[in-house]
Amino acid sequence: MLDYRYRAFISYSHRDSGWADWLHRALESYSIPPRLVGLTTNAGVIPARLAPIFRDREELPSATDLSRKVSEVLAQSKCLIVVCSPHSAQSHWVDEEVKAFQRLGRADRIYCVIVDGEPGAGAWPGREHDECLAPALKQRFDATGNATGEPFEPIAADARPGKDGKANARMKLIAGMLGVDLDDLKHRERRRRRWRAIAAIGLGVMLLALTTTLAVNAVIARHAAERRQKQAEDLVGYMLGDLDDKLREVNRLDILESVADKAVKYFAALPTADVTDDTLAQRAKALMKIGSVRRDQGRTPEAVDAFQLALTSSELLVRRDPTNVGYQTLLAESMTWLGFVDWSQGRMDEALARFIAARDTLERTRMQKPGDAEQLDMLAIAHTNTGRVFEARGQLADSRREYLAVVRVYESLAHIQPDKLDWKAELGYAHGNLGSLARKEGRFEEAVAEYAADLKLKASLATIDPANNNRREDLAAANATLGDLLLVCGHIAAADRYLRVALDGAESLVAIDGSATDWLEKAGDYSWKVGQIARAQGDLAGAATHDEAAVSRLRALAEKDANSVVWIRKLAQAQAEHGRLLLERKRLDAARHAAESASIAVARTLESDPRNQSSILIAAQVHLLLGDIAAAARNTEAATRSWRTAEESLRQNTKASRPPEVLDARVSTLLQLGRSDAAMADLQWLWKIGYFPPDFARRVRASSVPYPENDEVRVRIEAVLAGDANFDSSRTAPADIYVSSR
Repeated sequence: MLDYRYRAFISYSHRDSGWADWLHRALESYSIPPRLVGLTTNAGVIPARLAPIFRDREELPSATDLSRKVSEVLAQSKCLIVVCSPHSAQSHWVDEEVKAFQRLGRADRIYCVIVDGEPGAGAWPGREHDECLAPALKQRFDATGNATGEPFEPIAADARPGKDGKANARMKLIAGMLGVDLDDLKHRERRRRRWRAIAAIGLGVMLLALTTTLAVNAVIARHAAERRQKQAEDLVGYMLGDLDDKLREVNRLDILESVADKAVKYFAALPTADVTDDTLAQRAKALMKIGSVRRDQGRTPEAVDAFQLALTSSELLVRRDPTNVGYQTLLAESMTWLGFVDWSQGRMDEALARFIAARDTLERTRMQKPGDAEQLDMLAIAHTNTGRVFEARGQLADSRREYLAVVRVYESLAHIQPDKLDWKAELGYAHGNLGSLARKEGRFEEAVAEYAADLKLKASLATIDPANNNRREDLAAANATLGDLLLVCGHIAAADRYLRVALDGAESLVAIDGSATDWLEKAGDYSWKVGQIARAQGDLAGAATHDEAAVSRLRALAEKDANSVVWIRKLAQAQAEHGRLLLERKRLDAARHAAESASIAVARTLESDPRNQSSILIAAQVHLLLGDIAAAARNTEAATRSWRTAEESLRQNTKASRPPEVLDARVSTLLQLGRSDAAMADLQWLWKIGYFPPDFARRVRASSVPYPENDEVRVRIEAVLAGDANFDSSRTAPADIYVSSR
């Protein structure tokens, strides 16, 4: 099943923009009946929502051709919806868009919404001006854009009064887009409305009873009023706790935000005299829920506003009661959320300061309530985040200390609450973090063991709780992490299997909710990695498909939030991989454009955080690629300049303890510069640890330097994958970790 960025493209004459606005809102706001979601029809897997729908388009650059942007969006749209009226029937743009969609082979996914005029009126003498169907809606066109002579009768919904009407037209259109029976959809919609009506009546009765009770109790003692408030706040606590967890499992961010927003409004409406410290604490929790949803939706500035208000409330509570562990935990959580935003936008110093402050706050108070699960969980999160900043800075010893603390916390929690699945998931993350360090230190067998342990836990949890989308996301990520490492070790077939499973998992989540930024990010990231393997296996066409999908997705995310360093960095990696593919296909101009785009993107990340080791490495890899492209174009001077830039950057900006990928880039540039003697020490160490990614092995061999695969390491890694080897998780860094003498 092809992946599409948009559920539909609305084609219309701008004179019918009012109808297009209505249609756009009517489709994107429609919530598909839950019992249909996830079913597979001839139209694909039914999602929870029909978003996003593309409505606006660019002007045409000429009288005959669609703009490149419109053509791209049409190709990324699953359906074409034509607003049919005499205006659109005369519109050259509408006609060209219909033709373009037919050329894509998707004529059966074209739907008409008649809003004015008459179909076929063009053949009636004197009524030609009433024709509402564009010429391209009356006949079929082949892939080259030529009319086949075969008549074309797309599915049509008539929104005019006296016909289907707006409501029925919308249902008819939705049924066609989903590939379900119209009567069945209407039946489900009527049943849902009945339940909503019953719920509304019940809510009305409850509100009436509550209002009556409040009126009666206005004259009773104050303690009764406090009891009612406590009951209301218990309900709010459930909404922000258990209900929130259940809604996150199915990714209903819209309901999550609505619930949290209503809780905040409830607190705001309370008389000042009724606002207790516990009430203020619940308000802070609700604000953090709102902020987290906005962050997941890519609405970062609005998320920061909510997190900052939560922090202000938490600080006030701690000032009032410095010994209250719950308030200290709330303060740490507020700082952590703001640290996440700083992290994503490249403000690493600020992020580290917030994470350390949260960690130290929780460490100071943990002995007051040694078995408090919520506090211990937040403490582990603070250690994890602190460790990740250290890791990004190349401070691996500091990072290891934080990650080992995380393992100890979650082992303790698993002992306290052995049936709680979340602690098993967090232990999996801890294994993954330690695996990341082992990989950067060149201990591939240990890294494979850690990643495999993480994957085993995540697979178990996904099996226990298959409807939980968070578990499915974690499983996809664990497969991707292991697959990526196996590619570095030269296990191409195994890497391909794991990464394709990861990509399929991410795509299945995107099909459920195409607006969830975390899922879109993962789908884009895994896609270019699958493309990298396809290129290594000689499947250049398949690689191109995956690369283009990745670049498109990640570019859309980077445009959504121009301050997200994480998304921009991933976009740069996808663009660089696409550049390598284009170089192999001898399309040098296109390869140079892709590499230069990657260079611009990664430069933006370095502006935010010049010390980030990942950004420094990607920038060097891009300069290496630009040098390769220049060399292929026989521009020796430009090639040498790019390679020297890469080598100089790595020498000056990377830490003494260098991850294998950094040494890969350095060895590669030295070989390209003809300085093989200077590369030999690094090259020998890379061989010793079993570093054997396809691109690197091919480059070394092309330089006439022997570089066979390390069979001994390969066998040991295969033993780890087969479960025939074990590693102690209480590890300390071994003595033979590579440290450069330069």
